Amino acid sequence: MSTFTLNLYSDYILSIKRGNGIHGKSKAKPLFVLSIIECISLNALTTNQIKWDDKNLNNWYKRLNTKYDKSNKSSMIMPFYHISSSSFYHFIWKNKERPPIGGHTPSAKYLRENLLYAKLDDELWELLQDSDNREYLRTKIIKNYLTKE
Repeated sequence: MSTFTLNLYSDYILSIKRGNGIHGKSKAKPLFVLSIIECISLNALTTNQIKWDDKNLNNWYKRLNTKYDKSNKSSMIMPFYHISSSSFYHFIWKNKERPPIGGHTPSAKYLRENLLYAKLDDELWELLQDSDNREYLRTKIIKNYLTKE
């Protein structure tokens, strides 16, 4: 993959829309992306199928949350679902289309009944198979989202 493609995805990740929390901008989505990167690094995520109830991903999200954002107590469902507004992250629904949701964030039951999995753009997934690319994006995320404010 080209440096251009890596920089393009870096720009996408560094422009994630974040909500406002009590202590400033939320770090949940960047921490979620970082969790995906960590799971790929450890071969705990070997296919481009990201599931909201993945134990390894949940554990990494909690671990990174404790390290970088002690004030955030939200479950991984929040960033797992809401990062779908980003152009590089997509849901694969059981019935091809997203069914109506009663509220702002779906419940675990709703996801279990309606969602097969989420996935990254195939090009981004391929980029993340390389350790240098993972380190580059990891460093960018930490510098941009987790060491500021």
